[in-house]
Amino acid sequence: MKLVTVISDYDKLSKLEDVFTREGTNFRFSFSGFGSAESAVLELLGLGENRKIVLMGIAHDDGVRRIYRRLERDLNFLRAGTGIAFSIPLQSASRAVLKMTAHSKNTEAKTMADPLWELVVVISDRGTFETVKKAADLAGARGGTLIHGLGTRAKEAEKFLGINLQPEKDIFLIVCPAEQSKRIMGTILEEVGLAKEGGGICFSVPVDSALGLSVNAAEPPLAEEELTYGD
Repeated sequence: MKLVTVISDYDKLSKLEDVFTREGTNFRFSFSGFGSAESAVLELLGLGENRKIVLMGIAHDDGVRRIYRRLERDLNFLRAGTGIAFSIPLQSASRAVLKMTAHSKNTEAKTMADPLWELVVVISDRGTFETVKKAADLAGARGGTLIHGLGTRAKEAEKFLGINLQPEKDIFLIVCPAEQSKRIMGTILEEVGLAKEGGGICFSVPVDSALGLSVNAAEPPLAEEELTYGD
């Protein structure tokens, strides 16, 4: 199973919800965000306006491929100015998630090859976004998505990370080529001061497939006759 994330303009929410529904991705949630790239780069990356919708759902391997094909067909995700999608493999999930996830013919776990892309996640205090963005740009990042969140107070986290998790947080998501992730994180840690105690946290996770980026790392799409559009 995989966590599928789609980031696009906010007014695409209903169409994205329809894509997920038609492909049986019933376990999903959405939240609003803001694009960070400059206008010229926004067009290049497929992020045409600043306000974004971030839609996440759980799907099996073939479900991810079908979602990609529908995004290509119905929302033209291969065209710049539309959006991006990527998936991250899940190690395990609760029974409720399994029940709400569409059945897959191919449920056998696969060994993930060296990823072409990584998702860099930066969590810092509210108001530090501009500093994080400048550091990411300096390291070669071509954009990202900002979302706001609330930390939950955890004594162990405060003890070992030196972070007060109660205030509002800026959460910055950057999908980048795998070979750039360490440079981007290192620059952010240095420029933003996240390496200092209580400054924030930064981590990356491998992305096993992607759509709408400059190099398409998605698995080969299903043949047309294998798709069930449900129209």
